[in-house]
Amino acid sequence: MATVLSEDWLRDAAPRVNDDDGFGRVSEAFEATVVFGVDGADTAAAFADGHVTVLGDPEYETWDVAMRAPEETWEKMLAETPPPRHHDLIGAWLQADLVIEGDLRLAMRHLRPLKRLVAAFREVETR
Repeated sequence: MATVLSEDWLRDAAPRVNDDDGFGRVSEAFEATVVFGVDGADTAAAFADGHVTVLGDPEYETWDVAMRAPEETWEKMLAETPPPRHHDLIGAWLQADLVIEGDLRLAMRHLRPLKRLVAAFREVETR
């Protein structure tokens, strides 16, 4: 399977997220382009109306929020039972090596959808 949060991985994960009723409920008003970075490789995804659309390489995309971390950190965050400091998006940001960049007000205003997104990602096969 593709590397976690790579373009291929996100394309496989998008239907799972789009079918997640919890994500749909909390993200109805969440409209943003988010970049997911893993070890220097970035992939963009657009969120609108409770759905995600994978855009691919963000070089020519205008993005709102970027979340970047080493692959090991993403693997820990997306584990079935994440270890301490990796069980929560904010914990990984403040206490581990997840970097959140861009419009932090937007990210904090829509923290629930971003957290639910990570929870939905946990249900996607990573290996």
